[in-house]
Amino acid sequence: MPETDEELMRRVAKSHDGAAFRELMNRHQKILVNHFIRRGVYQEYEDLAQETFFKIYKARKRYRTDAPFRSWMFTIAQRVWIDHLRKSGRRKTRENAYREEPKPEFLSDQPMQGHDLDWALDQLSASHRDVVVHSVFDQLSHAETAGILGIPEGTVKSRLHNGLKQLREIFNAENPS
Repeated sequence: MPETDEELMRRVAKSHDGAAFRELMNRHQKILVNHFIRRGVYQEYEDLAQETFFKIYKARKRYRTDAPFRSWMFTIAQRVWIDHLRKSGRRKTRENAYREEPKPEFLSDQPMQGHDLDWALDQLSASHRDVVVHSVFDQLSHAETAGILGIPEGTVKSRLHNGLKQLREIFNAENPS
């Protein structure tokens, strides 16, 4: 039976196990790339995923063995994304962002793919988009999303409800029945 992410991370934290860390990277590379694409990063998504793994490895001694690995990983990814926003100043326009297509191997397994969903997510406020991305695409619980974003769980539920409602309205406006 394959080891869980938590077991692999314990091995990395305890003995600097390179094979265990490579396995974690293999399991979560696509997940992180999709996470950053959904957050509005259209060109440096692979770099941000690698930076997240670098920070995970660097912080390996601080991993709490009782914590879910995915929550910890997305907490670090959140910080990487915020640093990216600060550095880039969100200078890219929608037109420039679409010049480079995401690589096919990193496209989401979700039923709806491509730029239509990315465009719709960009129509949401940052606070709604963050909650939708973590809750729906990253499949984190409300409590995990609240912990990553540093907001109350009730706020997560409210923003998720409102964000999904706005997405429905955006798609209904684009594709009237």
